Amino acid sequence: MAWQYPTHTCGHDGDRYQAYGRYDDRDRRKAAIESRPCPDCRRATAEKVAQEAGLPLLTGSAKQIVWASDIRVRALRLLPIETATKLRAETSSQWWIDNRHEVQNI
Repeated sequence: MAWQYPTHTCGHDGDRYQAYGRYDDRDRRKAAIESRPCPDCRRATAEKVAQEAGLPLLTGSAKQIVWASDIRVRALRLLPIETATKLRAETSSQWWIDNRHEVQNI
């Protein structure tokens, strides 16, 4: 067991976390965390993508917004136009996450 201090690709320091397991598993998890930007930078990117697409900004935590933004962009691209038009106004990250399977199966 050891404390890990990752640095994200955006240059920001990640949150300290306690890593358990074998040494190579701990290194693999740290590498996965360090291979992407921090949640705040991913949130900013998600908001920029939403504004460029003419979508309203999502509400929720930084992690929820990033996850829900990915779900929303994919769903709006794959859904029929009438359904996508109705869902464009939904701004709750929690709604997109809770309904991700139903939205993807329409």
